Amino acid sequence: MTDHHVHIGQFNEIYYDALELFELIESLSAKTGVTEIRYSSTSSCRDDAEFLRVEEEIEYALNFESDVLTARPYLWFIPKYAEQGISVESAAGALDYCGIKLHPAGQNWDEENPKHERALHEIFSWADKNEKTVLIHCGPQKCDLPTRFERFFAEYKSARVILAHSNPVKETAEMLNKYQNVFSDTACIASEDLKLLREKATDSSKILFGSDFPVSHYFATHIFGKTHTLEEEYISNAKTQLPSL
Repeated sequence: MTDHHVHIGQFNEIYYDALELFELIESLSAKTGVTEIRYSSTSSCRDDAEFLRVEEEIEYALNFESDVLTARPYLWFIPKYAEQGISVESAAGALDYCGIKLHPAGQNWDEENPKHERALHEIFSWADKNEKTVLIHCGPQKCDLPTRFERFFAEYKSARVILAHSNPVKETAEMLNKYQNVFSDTACIASEDLKLLREKATDSSKILFGSDFPVSHYFATHIFGKTHTLEEEYISNAKTQLPSL
């Protein structure tokens, strides 16, 4: 099983070391069934995010070697990079990225800004040409609805789009059923919403496992007052796909 939604790097006051996280996930593989992960760096969503610094984090993470677990990175591309003149093609081609991540709630993608609009086309064009993934954070706000970038789904049909969090369910199901190249993930989805989405989706196999780990653990322990371990959190997340765990 592949976990399509893992994070490394700085998240608020905590720094999550890539190799330590990967080793933890690897140690649980026999129990969770996870043999591959796709990850991005939350250092990208800091106000002081620097492209080269994040790239160094990914280079460090690529040192991970395992016969059990494969770890593949996403390039988290932000509007600031477009404004700085960093091209999508050169940034995405620098390392062995499996795709590009967009977070329209965390960063303001303004399609009326020519640099932003050009970068968005470059992102989906790169994914289309290389048959790579665009992972998009989704939510109930106007800025991050699953339909926000629909015009790109239709234009770039070989780009594999994953609507992270499958939120809201109604709009997620609409996109899953309308576009062959659109998928979603289970990161942080409530069990009742996941059940509803599986009922609404014509092809429920397009709903992929995503854990949002270790950010999910941060929210559980720092906001909701829980005290469980990182290991327990990851196993709990895997239960969304394997209820028998």
